[in-house]
Amino acid sequence: MKLSRLLPILVLLFCWQGLSAQDVHYTLFDYSPLRSNPALTGAFEGSVRIGGIYRSQWFTVGDATEFGTPSFYADAPIIRGFREQDWIGVGLFVMSDKYGRNDLQTSGGQLSASYHLANKKRTSILTLGAQYGRMQRSINYNSPIYEQIIAANSGGLGLPPADGEFGQTQEEMTDFTDINVGLLYRAKIDKISSIEIGLAGLHLNTDDNALLTAGGLPSKREITAIGHAIYERELDNDWSINPKLFWQTTEAGGNEIQVQAWAGKQMNADFKINFGLGYRAGDAANILFGIDYKDLRAALAYDLTVSSANSITNYQGGFELGAYYIIKIYKQPELPPTILCPRF
Repeated sequence: MKLSRLLPILVLLFCWQGLSAQDVHYTLFDYSPLRSNPALTGAFEGSVRIGGIYRSQWFTVGDATEFGTPSFYADAPIIRGFREQDWIGVGLFVMSDKYGRNDLQTSGGQLSASYHLANKKRTSILTLGAQYGRMQRSINYNSPIYEQIIAANSGGLGLPPADGEFGQTQEEMTDFTDINVGLLYRAKIDKISSIEIGLAGLHLNTDDNALLTAGGLPSKREITAIGHAIYERELDNDWSINPKLFWQTTEAGGNEIQVQAWAGKQMNADFKINFGLGYRAGDAANILFGIDYKDLRAALAYDLTVSSANSITNYQGGFELGAYYIIKIYKQPELPPTILCPRF
């Protein structure tokens, strides 16, 4: 077998064996806030936020359509809470994740809600969030690549096992309930700096999330824990810095630690350029670029593989494009009619 054909098989075989430790991840994690932490629902200034992000990776293993993860969301702070300074947010998150030529896909939608407890000046806010949805996973065993993965699992690179030998059909699909919770703290430290710290637990009902079996080995969606932190500071009227930290781990031992250093240059009152570098431990270096234009924010990220996998990826890790827009709908003040008395 040619090396060019064997490498994708080895990569996908490795990925399949580690399925229980895998979960969706984004370099631009803050451009998919409802995936990172349900407590981020409604955590912004405005009426409605609409956004999305797309990630594609492993270009040297397959084409751009074989490893892709698009997601979209919308959220809003809808009503006041029990206190005048508190509020409640709601949101909708939709995603689709395709992983390889065997068409392993995870997709679905989730509804989220959050309660924001703020001090009177809203300079310190503690948020509790929860998320509930239905997800679906499917796989196509008819793929030529997957046939060789099945064969490798069964003891050789010969013919794949007969249909049903491992209790599986040629195509398998399952759907399940997904429950996530989150906690978020945001604070204005002083006039020029602020901080955001969050923790989240995803897939809490793993007993109901049974997925697929391959080679007789069970694979399920493990509980995922996420931690994230963002610090922002204005250096002067034009420049700012924005370091970020993201940590993710699964029950099965999959770990991800990502650090980023962003800087921003205010070009005029409406337009700002953001740029930076990042590193995902043991995996990839990140090149980051973004813009802010009025209430629109967009960013690009490119991952350069620095792990041993670069012999397969040729340093081409992944590409991401994320954006969101905040709609602001404010009522015009109702002024009482004024009667002007003529002057004589």
